[in-house]
Amino acid sequence: RDGSERQKEDAAGALSNLAMKNANSVAIAAAGGVEVLVALAHDGNEAQKEHAAGALGFMIEVAPGTHEGVVEAGGVAVLSSLAQEASASDDCKLAAAIALVYLASTCPDLAADDTCLSLLLSRLDQPEEDGWRRDSINALLALATSSSACAEQWHRVGGVAALQALARATAEEGVERQAERCDEALVSLGVRRVRRRTAA
Repeated sequence: RDGSERQKEDAAGALSNLAMKNANSVAIAAAGGVEVLVALAHDGNEAQKEHAAGALGFMIEVAPGTHEGVVEAGGVAVLSSLAQEASASDDCKLAAAIALVYLASTCPDLAADDTCLSLLLSRLDQPEEDGWRRDSINALLALATSSSACAEQWHRVGGVAALQALARATAEEGVERQAERCDEALVSLGVRRVRRRTAA
């Protein structure tokens, strides 16, 4: 909170890494870390914003109860603005979008907007880079299987077709658990499971 710009950047990066575990996320929230991260996502430099948004996304993913603190700290408006900020880097926008999608998956009255969904869907056809594709997939599947999912929206932004393609690709690659998760998401959206190819 009171360090130099580099110290804030390093601290936000460290919190992002720590937030991948439930116990750490709960501890960060209990120590007032949510408010600090939301403030950094709003007022920080590019790297601070990316790390802060990433940390918030991990916290909501692994410790869903922390979402209330993010909402109360004004995180929805901050993350929404960051996801659409013209001057922000692609990684910064993506980190904010992932956090918002996880928020939407835990808050039935908070819908994910088309911009966020489209940002995450755009990563599915790209090679893995620093975990962004994996994190996008996990966030999308969390939303699709939640009570917040809107089938009409998923069809509108091409999300259903993208999940079907991902289910086929992961099955062919032998990643059965992820293929099953895609099928679960499709069923949750009112779409049939993807038919698997059978060996001759």
